[in-house]
Amino acid sequence: MNSVEFTSLQHLRFAWLGILVLGGVSFIGDPGAFFMRAGAGAGSAALAQTQAVQPLSANDVSWLFPAPTRAEDFAKLISMRDLTAPNPQDPTKRDPVWSDLAFQQFLGIAASSAALVAGTQNRIGLPAEAQSIEAWHIAGVRIDPGAPGLSNAVRDQFGQSPQIRLIVQPVTQNADGTPKVHDIAAHLIFGFVEGAEAAAQAGCSPRPKPDLAAFGEIVAELAALRTKLSDGQLGASKITTSGALLGVHPGLIDATTASNVRQEMKALLERHLSAQRLGAMAIMGLPAGAPQPWIFLSMLNLPPGAVPSLPNGGFVPVHGPALDGQQFAELLNPAGAAQRVVPVPHTNNLMPMTCMHAALPIPGPPVAERRGSSTADLFVNPPPPPDTTRNIVDLIADPTRSHFFNTDCVSCHTDTRRAMELLNITDIPGIDATLLPKGPWNVRNFGWSPPTGGRAQPTVTRRTATETADVVNFINAQLLAK
Repeated sequence: MNSVEFTSLQHLRFAWLGILVLGGVSFIGDPGAFFMRAGAGAGSAALAQTQAVQPLSANDVSWLFPAPTRAEDFAKLISMRDLTAPNPQDPTKRDPVWSDLAFQQFLGIAASSAALVAGTQNRIGLPAEAQSIEAWHIAGVRIDPGAPGLSNAVRDQFGQSPQIRLIVQPVTQNADGTPKVHDIAAHLIFGFVEGAEAAAQAGCSPRPKPDLAAFGEIVAELAALRTKLSDGQLGASKITTSGALLGVHPGLIDATTASNVRQEMKALLERHLSAQRLGAMAIMGLPAGAPQPWIFLSMLNLPPGAVPSLPNGGFVPVHGPALDGQQFAELLNPAGAAQRVVPVPHTNNLMPMTCMHAALPIPGPPVAERRGSSTADLFVNPPPPPDTTRNIVDLIADPTRSHFFNTDCVSCHTDTRRAMELLNITDIPGIDATLLPKGPWNVRNFGWSPPTGGRAQPTVTRRTATETADVVNFINAQLLAK
């Protein structure tokens, strides 16, 4: 999964909040803002040192971890059970960043009727091993100053929601002690916003306002981590991220720095994440006991009172913004199926930017008024001409035009492989070519692809690279020296 799908779910939360206060925005905000951020002093000190720092690079804001392949690699993973933050009532205690309550709601939604794809018998069925939080480990981290996109047109319609997104996957132990990376992934999205302003259009959500003070501390610490690594303070080797292709983080590859870099990353996350900041989750799963199809479903954390069934608030499934307004889940069938993408998406990524979408309480625009493309158009036989194919994959990979609210999940998980297969592309600028998805079964955008006769492989796609480039450019131009 990647951010075109799920980085923007915090925005939907404001839709419900807007309904609750009849359009008022005076007390709408990120719940994490009501809790003191741990490590604020250290972050402020780092922030004061950013007056003349060097620009950040792709691997500074998108961290991909090496895929575990040997028994000893378990010790190199970051388990979600071990990722903790101070208890907001008692700072001497520590709580899981992914709380037991949120994890159980995650499992419940993945097992609910929302995970049944309309018109099929296919539904997500998590194996028993994946139903323990101890099995879930961090495969990647994406740090983003503003979902669903950073262009002026997107921010004008949707506001700006800074966030840290964890890509987590279940890893269990084979009989011989080696790791088993499951073909399942989740996104955990932690927001940094402070209130909201009026919706861009009638019927849309209020627009979240970024908490730039909180996010500025994160930026300063990213720069400090980069500098410590390049100065040789984290190991015998001096590792530079500048100019490196997007791939496994260079500091996690070098044996002399990997352990210290991993600890620095974990500490940064624990300083800034908390269960109270977790605003959205998502899953890509499989039917029980089956290797396909791949099913995508997103979830949103609602406040108390938003829906009668959750008087204390909690997570609910989210309708697909680029579907028909009624469906939650979307699937990708393997080659040979009569219909590869179900349900057929109704994208709106060729129209002028609009905050209207099918996941709003009052959905819109109507399907007949939408105009867009998706990779479902490329899963036909014979395929479209090369020019048409290129236009479609370029559109899907462009975060200024395609995002969570106008483009379907399957599209952004398949555009790279469709380009490789239909246009014979073997190299994409900015990406370590050895990490491009090895086959059509690999729907990873930034994470670990399970082995098919070999070892698990880290994966990066074009959509991740274009989003990361936008993030780097925005941070360097707008935030780094502030």
